[in-house]
Amino acid sequence: MSKRNLLVFIASALALVFALGSVSAFGDIETVEVNGVVVVAHGQSVENVNVGNFVGDRIPVFIVFKADAGSGVLEERAILRVTLTGSSGNVAVSKDFAVYANNSYPMTVYLDIPSNLRDKLEDMRNLEVRVEGESGGVADSEFIRFSIQRENDALEILSVDMQPEVNVGDSIVVDVVLKNRGRQFAEDTFLKISIPQLGIEERTYFGDLAPIDQDNPNKEDAVERRTYIRIPANTKPGLYDIQIEAFNSNSFDRVDRRVLVNGGAVENTQVVAASTSKTFNVGQTESYKLTIVNRGTVVRVFELRVDSDSNLDVDASDSLVVVPAGTSRIVEFLVNSRLRDDYNFRVDVISDGSALVDSKTFRANIVEGSGSNGGSGIQTNTTVLLTVILAIIFVVLLVVLIVLLTRKPETKEEYGESYY
Repeated sequence: MSKRNLLVFIASALALVFALGSVSAFGDIETVEVNGVVVVAHGQSVENVNVGNFVGDRIPVFIVFKADAGSGVLEERAILRVTLTGSSGNVAVSKDFAVYANNSYPMTVYLDIPSNLRDKLEDMRNLEVRVEGESGGVADSEFIRFSIQRENDALEILSVDMQPEVNVGDSIVVDVVLKNRGRQFAEDTFLKISIPQLGIEERTYFGDLAPIDQDNPNKEDAVERRTYIRIPANTKPGLYDIQIEAFNSNSFDRVDRRVLVNGGAVENTQVVAASTSKTFNVGQTESYKLTIVNRGTVVRVFELRVDSDSNLDVDASDSLVVVPAGTSRIVEFLVNSRLRDDYNFRVDVISDGSALVDSKTFRANIVEGSGSNGGSGIQTNTTVLLTVILAIIFVVLLVVLIVLLTRKPETKEEYGESYY
């Protein structure tokens, strides 16, 4: 045999081996149902049947596989494989099973339809259904044509970006990408972010989302927005659930996240009093100052509550103070009293209506006057006493002046001229 004839013989033998390896030797597919629609009956394809499916669905594929005649085990390990052509990764495979002669095997697998159709609103695909053996040979296969289409209205929260931790009193920054997966315009679309355990929520308007990106920048199928969720300063530290919901009149989507709330609001606020004790006179007004420093990242509002003795007048320049992030504010308190005594008054710094941030106590020692003396009500005021003395001196001087002005001048004695 020549070398050329030998090569031809080897090639033919290899082709025969491959052909034998791919030919069924253990059965046929008798029935195929896709999502309840019969597309193969009695081993024959049903004509003029195209199965319509929607993106994102999970569809059942049911078959009846009839093993060949004979005896014993025809194939030790066989599987049902369903493949959606044109989309990598969309494959459904059954558990392996042994094929016994003359048996019929009904089985179902579930295939996920892709939801990431990009520019097309409809897409025609093929579904390949086949039973194959462990050796790689295909017992039988069927090709079913069916279309994939979008639902008319379908919103999808495509992406959520937020920090996993936040301090009480600070805000959670949430960036959300919302996409229209439907065939129609998603009109007047909103996003709601809520923390049910705290009873707070924020809404963001996304507007109208187009079904397909268009040249007009106002007609996009995906839009990103940022939302701020402020955690109250009186929130207990812990792990909280966050619900993110996208909706309009026709569609709805929701994803859940979690955030860890740390007790850092007090640490982010500092209250400083330069001088807390002063001594001054009855009737005199003295100034005390309190500085509130916001070391956090968001603006904060503080309420100042004063607790003082009824005989001590304390007037605050501001009872409600707004302190932007990274800044400080000074609050002045004007203090005076009509009664001599040693007083204390307290200033509480409150955040979010009820959370005590800090408290400062001040001392006012009022001197140079007499106390109430059992409530007699007779008090001596140094200023008044000096005024009375000056008034008396003025009256005495006035009387002296009047007396001097009203005295008649003395008459001088006149002497005649003498001549000698």
